[in-house]
Amino acid sequence: MSQSAFEPAPEPPGESGETSGETCLAPLDFSGACLIAKSEPAHEPADPAPAPDPAALADLLVTHSFGDTAVLLPSAATVRRVILDTLRAQHRIAGRPKRRELLVCAGDALLPPEFAGDAEVSRMPDEIGAIRAAVGPKTAGLFVAPVRLAAGIEMLPGSFLAELREAADEYGLALIFDETAAGLGRTGMAFAHEWTGVTPDLMLVGEGAGLSLAALVLTAKWARGLPGALPVVAGEALASAGVVLETAFAPGFEGRVQALGWLLEDRLATLRYRRVDLFSGLVGTGLAQGLVCTVPPDDLAARLAGAGLITRPLGQVLAVLPPLTVTEAEISAAADMLERVVAELEPATP
Repeated sequence: MSQSAFEPAPEPPGESGETSGETCLAPLDFSGACLIAKSEPAHEPADPAPAPDPAALADLLVTHSFGDTAVLLPSAATVRRVILDTLRAQHRIAGRPKRRELLVCAGDALLPPEFAGDAEVSRMPDEIGAIRAAVGPKTAGLFVAPVRLAAGIEMLPGSFLAELREAADEYGLALIFDETAAGLGRTGMAFAHEWTGVTPDLMLVGEGAGLSLAALVLTAKWARGLPGALPVVAGEALASAGVVLETAFAPGFEGRVQALGWLLEDRLATLRYRRVDLFSGLVGTGLAQGLVCTVPPDDLAARLAGAGLITRPLGQVLAVLPPLTVTEAEISAAADMLERVVAELEPATP
């Protein structure tokens, strides 16, 4: 298919194409920029609310995860550095000081600077044979994101995560999951790895999608390696994180996200099968969904933004990532906008 597939179709005589303005709920941000949509206060409070207690927020993460301990840190970059220090310290405590190397499965994404700048961090393919072959007496842990949003919406198979868990247990390594892309409810579970039944030893959560801090969740065994002094998180970041965590972990919230995800998936699937010339597949789950496009989706995303719907092009995928507080009416309005814009596009030529 050529790029002309995203050219607007000629308007029939007598029609002006005014439907593009009929978006009562526009603009809608379904780009994933915000995990929990902020509501504007009716009036400015006389006194700002005090920042939540970091220990209370850490307890929320522990209560709703596999972890025994959680620490809040200023950024994901800080968490990655702390992960390296923690792994190496715990292996040293256990009498294995040579175990300092981290194997990272990053897919098509670049390694973050904290990892790329460390000579004892190696990039690995998503292939268990290659990973097992790379494990040696100096290997400390395995690092992977169960869901990636770098070049599309990629959900790693539970079988692969289970193989990593088995290898980590066999060789005495830590298994670390990066849940920054889809944790805190976006897939319809508190954390994306819960769909697979595979549990890590350490987990990176947060920063991005409206969160200005990050967290490290870990088991008691690996918490023994935590550095004694850790950076302090600003009060403003704690306040915004408190809103997100309390919302994401509220009773019944997971079920709500799953139900809305099914609604979104149904509307996107209908459009995908209606326009197989433009869309070759549908990926994702919960409120992390995307249409696999037959051409780069940037032009389509620009047209949608002009109609009042903000999406995110990721490689060949047009990602649709509404905030978790989205309503049925907003999903329907977004799907209607998408259908109207797509209806204006020329059919693809074979």
